[in-house]
Amino acid sequence: MLGAKYLITITKREYAEQYISFFRRHEVNGVISNLCLGTATDTMLDYLSLEKTEKVMFQTIVKDEQVSGIVDGLVDEMNLNAVGNGIAVFIQINGVGGKSSLNYFVGEQQVEKKEDVMEEIKSVVIITVVDKGYTETVMEAARSAGASGGTVVRAKGTGAEIAKFFGVSISEEKEMLYIVAKRDDRDGIMRAIMEKAGSNTDAHGVVFSLPVDKVVGIRGLE
Repeated sequence: MLGAKYLITITKREYAEQYISFFRRHEVNGVISNLCLGTATDTMLDYLSLEKTEKVMFQTIVKDEQVSGIVDGLVDEMNLNAVGNGIAVFIQINGVGGKSSLNYFVGEQQVEKKEDVMEEIKSVVIITVVDKGYTETVMEAARSAGASGGTVVRAKGTGAEIAKFFGVSISEEKEMLYIVAKRDDRDGIMRAIMEKAGSNTDAHGVVFSLPVDKVVGIRGLE
């Protein structure tokens, strides 16, 4: 097990520059950013007197010894635990494709390898990849099984050859939906998604989950 975490941070687009500065202060290198959308319903937004806004997702790798300081900074400096400000999840990394890949994110600093000790996982991030236009279907299914919300990222697939092999038409225009949930709710949420938007539906969805080491910004999961 590598002594590093995969960090995903999702916040309002208007905070993007502040987060870039935050990562620099905390010596976080190789940050990848992309725009995405939240999945709050219009009814919920009206209830909270909020407008639907674009989000920005930051993805990077940080060393284990950086995690505590980053978590404190996300709370104290960026106020990420305030309602509506966003979320951050830390996912344990088992390996990385060569030293050059690791250096891209953490620089020349040494990253130690540790024993692969299985700890009790309390939270997961569920990732669903579907054809464009089906994220509402996914979220309706996920909410029916206890999910509270998610984040949509636009993407493009390269599965044309696979689509021909299976004899189905799969759109190259994709959407990825990220949902952070309790470990105990994982199976129910994934089962509901597969029933409504799985590979045998018009959404042609695939879903998988990753264990989350630490969560900031969702009360009840932190």
